[in-house]
Amino acid sequence: MNWPLSPWETAWCAFAIALGYAARAISGFGAGVIATPLLAFVLPLPVTVPLITVLGMFAGLRQIARDWRMVEWRRIATFVPGSLVGVALGLYLFTSLDQVMLARALGVYILGYALYSLFGRNVAQRKPAMPHWIVHPISAIGGLVATIFGGLAGAIYATYLDALGLSKGAFRVTMSATLLVLALVRSVGYAATGVFKPEDLVLIAASIVPLALGTIIGDRLHDRLRPTAFRRAVGVLLVASGAGLLVIH
Repeated sequence: MNWPLSPWETAWCAFAIALGYAARAISGFGAGVIATPLLAFVLPLPVTVPLITVLGMFAGLRQIARDWRMVEWRRIATFVPGSLVGVALGLYLFTSLDQVMLARALGVYILGYALYSLFGRNVAQRKPAMPHWIVHPISAIGGLVATIFGGLAGAIYATYLDALGLSKGAFRVTMSATLLVLALVRSVGYAATGVFKPEDLVLIAASIVPLALGTIIGDRLHDRLRPTAFRRAVGVLLVASGAGLLVIH
């Protein structure tokens, strides 16, 4: 198979993947939120979606293998029913919606999340108290968003897991395990609906190096980086990415 990208496009994709998975290594989620909009400037969403899904499984397996004793499996089980509904709806919409419209919808979502990341936490001085039933609509929305965009559910699921008051380590590995389960379900759906293409394999294989590099950097920064500074930097980057996606045509 021929390499489909120019040197500049290759460097850009490597940067996006390394940055996204550094964020995931630090917090347990965020790879899709960061990498997907950046990759969308170079790759079409039907290519980006399976790429991020498969890479997310690699990252999740690594983190769970290391910290599996801290996983809150009971919390993950509550996400499954709603996620299945969201994935099914997402597969239908993914194959029927216009890709430019999807990219712009992604831009709106990214901008909203970025603004919350930058300002929303300062407005909300305390964690919201969530009723138990809210897990079902949250998991359905997460499954829908992740299936359409190949990720991005971490920010949605994090709002619920954060409200449960899990420890730092348990939050990170439980989030990774939740996203791994969701990625496995999506992968079955992508394969059944023809989203996965043989030519995507070369991109997946080449992405292992920047994924590994980003993960190593994220692990080292996990206990050193000030969360506030990191969140602000990511927020500014996401604002720029989301704004750029809104003008794609």
